[in-house]
Amino acid sequence: MESAEALALPKAVSKPKYLEDVSVRRVTLDLYDQEHLAIRRYLVFLGLSADMAQEIVQDTFLKLHEHLLANGDKKNLRAWLYRVAHNLARNAQTAWHVRKTEALSSDEFALPISAGGLSAEEELLSAERSRRMQQAIQSLNPSQRECLILRSQGLKYREISEALNLSVSTVGENVQRGLEKLKEVL
Repeated sequence: MESAEALALPKAVSKPKYLEDVSVRRVTLDLYDQEHLAIRRYLVFLGLSADMAQEIVQDTFLKLHEHLLANGDKKNLRAWLYRVAHNLARNAQTAWHVRKTEALSSDEFALPISAGGLSAEEELLSAERSRRMQQAIQSLNPSQRECLILRSQGLKYREISEALNLSVSTVGENVQRGLEKLKEVL
């Protein structure tokens, strides 16, 4: 019988870095599954087109993958994602080649109608409520609007403060004043 040394297998060929850490890919994919729709919706509320919002979502998760591969901070990745998406959106809006988008159409704002079918009157009332809500949200200042939108996405004040680089007390104040203004307008 041959010795164990004679049966030794050759060393494995090294894999590219992006294939090395399966857990980084898994974390990135899991977060994408959980957050991509909410982040895209947030970006559309900021005034980006649906296509631009989708592009920024992709860039955001690419940056997350790179961040994790570089052993970046893994604390509160949800807020980190919103902060990166927010910054990318602001950069896109101020870029010279991107012109300001129009206001959201009522179609982008409207909730899906149930399959039960609404009467013409119910559809008209629903459309009117959506239009009034859109106008009310647009009447808020940008900081209040961003805080309320992130809060409606389920983020906590601490996460919103990290995402928008504001203090927690400022976030609370923006949410409170925004809600008060919405009550007045509606």
